Amino acid sequence: MYWRKVDELIYCTLFNPAVDAVYTLDEIQTGGAVKNVGSCIVPSGKGINVAATLKILGEDVCVAGIAHENNHRQFTEYLERIGVQSHFVTVPGTSRINVTLVESKSGQTTHINSAQAPVRAGLQDELLDFLRSNISSGDICACCGSVPTGIGNDIYQKLIRICKEKGAIAMLDCSGKPFKMGVRAKPLLIKPNLEELEEFFGENIQGVHHIALKGKRLVDMGIGYVLISLGSDGMIAIHENDCLLCLSPQIRAINTVGCGDSLVGGILAGFVRNFSFTEMCRMAVACGTVKAMHNDPANITRDEVWRLMEEVTIKAV
Repeated sequence: MYWRKVDELIYCTLFNPAVDAVYTLDEIQTGGAVKNVGSCIVPSGKGINVAATLKILGEDVCVAGIAHENNHRQFTEYLERIGVQSHFVTVPGTSRINVTLVESKSGQTTHINSAQAPVRAGLQDELLDFLRSNISSGDICACCGSVPTGIGNDIYQKLIRICKEKGAIAMLDCSGKPFKMGVRAKPLLIKPNLEELEEFFGENIQGVHHIALKGKRLVDMGIGYVLISLGSDGMIAIHENDCLLCLSPQIRAINTVGCGDSLVGGILAGFVRNFSFTEMCRMAVACGTVKAMHNDPANITRDEVWRLMEEVTIKAV
């Protein structure tokens, strides 16, 4: 375990860890053997991806959550290698494996995501107790990722309330019931994608202005920053009376898994540095775009982010 408490730390939750296996091949041919395939296998999960981006940008960050006995060491050693602190509650078994197949000829990707086994009763209280004991005024907590069976859908709602009690800032990036319940606690920042926004409002949402309208509704509900990721189309961001369409620069994507997580890292890095709203959004989209150029979010560089920031186009909506 690599853990020390410092002032103004950014916590990233990891309640449903995974190992990401990315294989790059010319094209998928079913029914045969594929040999000499390029691969990248790394510990993953939203919390790790967000933390890796933040660390590259120079922020102090701690991943807090769950690790499985059979690959606990794989996670802690990876995080220590990239300079990220960690605190894990260990549970039996092995982390789920998510497979991504990248076809270099067509540029298409195929994702195969496995389910995680349920975790024991009482684990949620242990996780919240640790965060309650360590989060302090000025800290930020990125409440991100899915939750396994055994963890309540209200965990982020409870964690956001803990942050408010402690004078810390919460950001929410998840989906489904945990997102709906988390929004009720009014975190300062949220980052849904379009599908999650549609699920929240229970309707199809089409076009920039319709998306912006729904984002403004969330601001009216008490959310400070609503950042809606649109994949390769960039992001729509709403704060107070500002609504921005942030367009990604054109690149050759290698692997789009985790781009939204790197975008979150960019948002938080810009936020803690007191960037203007426009520049915070510019950094976020640049981080998400740079991640698409790499398999592992820990391999992006600060220079790439600064360079692509200049190529992000931002328009008022």
